[in-house]
Amino acid sequence: MPSTNRMLRILGLFALDRPVISPEWLMEELGVSRASVYRDLGQLTRAGMLERVADRGYVLGPMVVELDRQIRLTDPLLEAAQELPGKLADETGGTILLCRFHANKVMCIHQVNGQNPALSVSYERGRAMPLYRGATSKIILACLPAAQLKQLWASERQTLVAAGLPDDYAQLVEVLAALRQTGYCVTAGEVDPDAVGFAVALRDGEQLLGSLSVVMPAAPLTAAQRKTTLSRLQSAAGRIEGRLQDQRDKARAQKSKTETP
Repeated sequence: MPSTNRMLRILGLFALDRPVISPEWLMEELGVSRASVYRDLGQLTRAGMLERVADRGYVLGPMVVELDRQIRLTDPLLEAAQELPGKLADETGGTILLCRFHANKVMCIHQVNGQNPALSVSYERGRAMPLYRGATSKIILACLPAAQLKQLWASERQTLVAAGLPDDYAQLVEVLAALRQTGYCVTAGEVDPDAVGFAVALRDGEQLLGSLSVVMPAAPLTAAQRKTTLSRLQSAAGRIEGRLQDQRDKARAQKSKTETP
């Protein structure tokens, strides 16, 4: 395995239940020599991506925090969303989730809490969630390109079926096509008990970015509230995509200007 790929894999091995990684564990996990592991750890430490903790091993370093701040300030999706999630939370009373699709997972990049402090929402910034449960994830699943969906079916069929999706690929395609045609997804209790999720996909042109969601308590929710929530959610998503289009147009205009002799 090339050294660059191996270093990227090392970074991906950190988890909440594995915050500290030792060189000895890495040697066994990666199947490489002691010299290779220490060379990679040294490069990552010098770059600030890792930090050595005495007698224990290595933890994620301060550069990760610096990069997180950079994302918060410059992510095009966050820039396009700006005040809209907060406004949507005020209008609906629900918790708003702005999520990205990443490595067959759904990652919350921004959350605005609603008016109900008792509502528990499992999604939170930086926490990877499965692609197969809940409206936030399922609307992304429904919008995946056919080739990517087929690859997922081949590698994660049991997980899909365990999440309640059809145990037949043709039926799965049919279910997801209907969801995609509807343009939104609504689920109840699939991620958090007593919660209803409303979600729409977000695209930057033809590129699927993720989803925008509203999570609300199920009990007091009326049919009229559901309808209003969906309408406001779709309006907010449309404005975000419109701002992403403006970003693309601005970039094209700037590129054209610089290329003109």
